[in-house]
Amino acid sequence: MKKNIFAAVLSIASLSAGSIFAVGPDSSGSSTQDYSYILDSGNSISISRFTNSPKVTGTHPEGYAITNGYKSYSGTSISAKWDYSGTVIGISTGTPYITDLTYKDGILTNAGAKISSNETAIVASRSVASGFKVFGGIRLNQVKATVNKPYLGGAGNPTFSVAGGYQYELDTGTSTGFALGAAYEVPQIMLRASIQYNSEIKHSNAKVTETLGGAATASSPDDIISPSSMIIKLRSALSPRMLAFANWRSSQYKKLILSGPVHTAAGQGVIYDPESGTDYTLGVALKVNDSLNVLVGTAKGQATDTGANESALAPFKGNTANFIGATFKISDNVEINGGYSLITLGDATATVPLSTGVGGNGIFADNKSSRVTIGTTINF
Repeated sequence: MKKNIFAAVLSIASLSAGSIFAVGPDSSGSSTQDYSYILDSGNSISISRFTNSPKVTGTHPEGYAITNGYKSYSGTSISAKWDYSGTVIGISTGTPYITDLTYKDGILTNAGAKISSNETAIVASRSVASGFKVFGGIRLNQVKATVNKPYLGGAGNPTFSVAGGYQYELDTGTSTGFALGAAYEVPQIMLRASIQYNSEIKHSNAKVTETLGGAATASSPDDIISPSSMIIKLRSALSPRMLAFANWRSSQYKKLILSGPVHTAAGQGVIYDPESGTDYTLGVALKVNDSLNVLVGTAKGQATDTGANESALAPFKGNTANFIGATFKISDNVEINGGYSLITLGDATATVPLSTGVGGNGIFADNKSSRVTIGTTINF
């Protein structure tokens, strides 16, 4: 059995299992910030692209339906690695979190948010003892966000609204963090256990522009923090043709808080306050023949924060995904891959504005999303 026989198909497991907001505004599960690809020897370039298609509806407390405001959105990940006498050096870029939401109904019409991000990392791995490897590197992260609230209800002024509404724009610029991990391997049975820590990244030079009723106000907010995360992965062969795998991740999205002085002065509090949480993935991969590998699995994300309602900008609580994937070797050096995931989003109560200007409880239930991933790997 070749050491890297399942390497590509396992990367598709992470990409296919990724969800929208597994915990926080997560676009691609642990895949974009999972640098364990650097543990495999050899030289390669990989490109993958995902498309999420959420369908989220609800009921407004004033009696009308809230139709789906999400647009399908996509992201691309690229990674390359080179093996220099046992030290593997890699570079990757991708989209850790992204969303695109605009409501269409009632007082929510035109309210929504668009959040995007980019992370580029330079990492390396090296064997330090029999079966043991360490890996890590530098991460460069940037977050951009646009939030639109055409209607604001303020404490003591329940009918407060303003022509042109309120808009929030954020650009964090690029800031740095690190990734650090270790792995233990038994190649004879394809066993690998790894742990990776991604540091939080403080964006001290973030710029915010708030526009209220057409009047723009620029400010430099307190540090915007891209969250830290911990990833634990385990895999082992069940037979010469079958491999089982399990991944676990914890992400501290609670620190990715969006706020602005104009919004706060209007009695509105924070703009966006996502939840931290954990998710896990379980699955099996099968070598069908020398060209084709397939996999099936399940993933679940759940919030660790409890109590308050969800944000109307992310009106669900956790999710469950079932996924399939495959890789096909079209030549000695080129593989193509793909995956599909059907995601059930957790029911939630979200705070939504009422026509009186105060907040009410919107009910969001029985919602789903789907995810399609395609990609290729070139070995050289």
